[in-house]
Amino acid sequence: MSYAYISSPNDGLITHYLLNDDTGELSLVEQLEAGEKVNALALSPDGSTLYGALRGQPPQVVSFSVDAGSGKLTRRAEAPLGAGLSYMATDRQGRFLFGASYGEDVVTLQPIDDELQVLESIRKYPSGLHAHSVRTDPSNRFVYACVLGVDRVLQFTLDAQAGGLRPIGEGFVTVGDNTGPRHMAFSEDGRYMFVVGEMSGTVISFAIDAQTGALSQVGVESGIPASLNLSEGLVRDSRNNNLADDPTPRVWCADIRLVPGGKLLYITERTTSSVSVFEVAEGGQLKYRDNHKLEEKQPRNIAISPNGQWLIASGELSKVVGSYRIHPDGNIARVSQAPSGDGALWIEMLA
Repeated sequence: MSYAYISSPNDGLITHYLLNDDTGELSLVEQLEAGEKVNALALSPDGSTLYGALRGQPPQVVSFSVDAGSGKLTRRAEAPLGAGLSYMATDRQGRFLFGASYGEDVVTLQPIDDELQVLESIRKYPSGLHAHSVRTDPSNRFVYACVLGVDRVLQFTLDAQAGGLRPIGEGFVTVGDNTGPRHMAFSEDGRYMFVVGEMSGTVISFAIDAQTGALSQVGVESGIPASLNLSEGLVRDSRNNNLADDPTPRVWCADIRLVPGGKLLYITERTTSSVSVFEVAEGGQLKYRDNHKLEEKQPRNIAISPNGQWLIASGELSKVVGSYRIHPDGNIARVSQAPSGDGALWIEMLA
């Protein structure tokens, strides 16, 4: 069995699900009140603590203990955040909490103590317009942040002793205009990083220098087939996130996930409520395979089960979350659903 935790900011809930690893059946276990506009979630590396970012005023992070047997959550503590976060992640050792603020254009870093509590000491790093994600690489030596509004990926060295970040080279690499780098995924060996472009619908492959952490682009592959009939995407903000005054169907990608084993990669596209699948080849190259409709409307996030057999999808405009069987060729087939919270988006999974 595996557990899934999904946040829903419209009702302030975190919903806990049980996933049957053999059948893909998804069952609702419980819903907990997390707090105002709960958004990004992050699990500690040992799976014992779940952190949730609250985007009310002032922004806070709430931590929950995770029961090792049942997966149930117990609220434990709150701490301030340096900004309203659209993305949150711990480092690979659980010593630091990183955040990306889309509205306040910063990357944040906060230490985590030995009891896995987030401390109030906050460091902020200006990112440029619309920081959207931040993560450490598998070696835990380097930190990268996608900055959607300026078409840059920031690159840092993590100074774990000092609890800070140092820029690598000039501190960033650029991608094509109006790409909108949003989320990232790493190959299991740590040699490559893949970034999805919100407005372009492309995935950019980067090689990671093993010594310095510097990124170098090695490929770009589109995940938007002509059959979707989508125009180029636009930068969005909280005032007009759904582009209600623009009737043009536009590329609006969101999440990116690698399947364990590293041979398949998925991205979400919200306008068409679909996922595109790629084959991962040698040298970090990608080959587009297909696009699949989801029943969940406006899928901001997806997750892959720890055993690599199931894709979990939430929809910001859907009343259910769904599970899909992942076939060896990357095709998916829906097998189960369960009720969701209001505006479900972020998914964390635990074996």
